[in-house]
Amino acid sequence: MRRYAYFPGCSAKGACRELDLSTRAVAAAFGAELVELPNPGCTGARQFRIVSERLHLLANGRILALAERHGSDLVVVCDTCLLNLIEAGQRLETDPRARESVNGTLAREGLEFRGRVAVKHFLWVLMEDVGEERLRAKIVRSLRGLRVAPFYGCHILRPSAVHADGPPARATYLERLCQLLGAEAVAYEGADKCCGFHVLATTERTALRMSGGHLSEAQAAGAQCVVTPCPLCHTVLDAFQPEIERSLERPLGVPVLHVAQLVGLALGLPPRALGLSRHVVDAGTMLGRLAL
Repeated sequence: MRRYAYFPGCSAKGACRELDLSTRAVAAAFGAELVELPNPGCTGARQFRIVSERLHLLANGRILALAERHGSDLVVVCDTCLLNLIEAGQRLETDPRARESVNGTLAREGLEFRGRVAVKHFLWVLMEDVGEERLRAKIVRSLRGLRVAPFYGCHILRPSAVHADGPPARATYLERLCQLLGAEAVAYEGADKCCGFHVLATTERTALRMSGGHLSEAQAAGAQCVVTPCPLCHTVLDAFQPEIERSLERPLGVPVLHVAQLVGLALGLPPRALGLSRHVVDAGTMLGRLAL
């Protein structure tokens, strides 16, 4: 059994609790142990950096230091948390003055950032640590006949300089995962665009127009559902879909799944174990196609 330090972040413990539930269920199916970090705080979305660069480095450096004390790589399920942690880790590794400042504060808790753990999105764990062969061997319910629109969002792919050390194949992991599970990955222009989450607080109309455009493109391409690795993208595409429909003046009804939920269905886990009933957009028609 492989052990990981686990940082679910805010959304997976609040608005998207089904993400935490399904991630733990899928990890257990592959014998991976996720050990949640104690009292880790928040990565700050992208707002901490606006207030204070040092606050951004300190909050994320603390989470990384907690993972180092645990002695395992750090798994996250949010694209924005992923970017914050990788970005802060790179800065602390290459900037001795910033590292010294952060560690001076962390020392009060007996913590120290040394740059000795890797930060991994759960999607990367599935595709790289579990691997395609083990994934394929665990499938008990093929998703054949299901047309899925991958939606990466921004922060799992960009900025490219922050993600430069990762394998280029990460830009196609959602498509490869869909195909591996038996589903058809639908190609459409908005798959790697911004969902609009960080625009919601200031200009909701613009955010809804952005996300509505992506959902419309996916639906026009024949998608029966969307899959995303990010709970913030999920919040906009699922929870705000009724508002999107009103802004478009037409119905959409496109179910939006977290990555772990899509994998869990192929592993034979029941929908209730994956928290699918928590979604705003009903997944009943999609599940019916899979005879569930």
